[in-house]
Amino acid sequence: MEKELLLQQHEILEAEYVKLLNDKDILLSWGKPQLEALYATRIGVHQINLLQLQLRIKALRRKIELIQAANTQQQYNVDEIEFIVAQELAHAEEKIMQQTGVINAAKNLLSNLDTPQRSAEIKALFKQFAKQLHPDVNPDLTTEQMELWLKINDAYKYGDLEQLKAFEVVYGNELNQLKIQSAALTASEILLRNDVMKEGIKILYQQVNEIKLQYPFTIEEQIRDEEWVAKEVEKIYEQITQLNNYEKELVTNYSNLINSNE
Repeated sequence: MEKELLLQQHEILEAEYVKLLNDKDILLSWGKPQLEALYATRIGVHQINLLQLQLRIKALRRKIELIQAANTQQQYNVDEIEFIVAQELAHAEEKIMQQTGVINAAKNLLSNLDTPQRSAEIKALFKQFAKQLHPDVNPDLTTEQMELWLKINDAYKYGDLEQLKAFEVVYGNELNQLKIQSAALTASEILLRNDVMKEGIKILYQQVNEIKLQYPFTIEEQIRDEEWVAKEVEKIYEQITQLNNYEKELVTNYSNLINSNE
């Protein structure tokens, strides 16, 4: 096969490979966090209220259980019972606090999203860099070039458009040299790279499809559906209403037990 035809195939494969790399990264670094943040702020925040109520009920039931199990002939220490229950449920309370932290982080993420134009520019620059510097596309990178690729990855990860633009200006000549070097490869070297890239494309297709079959992508349509969200929130508050009444009963029961001990 002529070298010119191999180079044409290489360009096609390279473009598809970089596109799939970009698709995979967008799903994991952009899509997944944003969908999780949407779920957390639209539904998770209400689930926290339910979990907090469930924990209070669990604590009350445990306190009542300890009082009823105590020797009725002796006075029991209410403060001691409160302390025991607090210790027993500390782990559950810590998990709720962690989930609350996740929701606060989600709110922060959604309030600091880049504009569509800025995001598009960041992704376009990264895609351009990947064509020259991604190790799967160019396995002959020098140590310095690999270090540059790592820096570019960091800038992309943190959405630093200005840094990516600076890399484009500072290292533009070196990146052009890489392109020239690729064109200087022998036909057998290009053929080998093409074969490797074909296999890489198959793997990336599979990985992208697998990611789309995982949470939160499996409920992406529902998360963005205001009607579905409203129904889910309504279900949560139906539970909260029922449990609020049960909590009041437990509070009354617990107060009566404490008063009878005085």
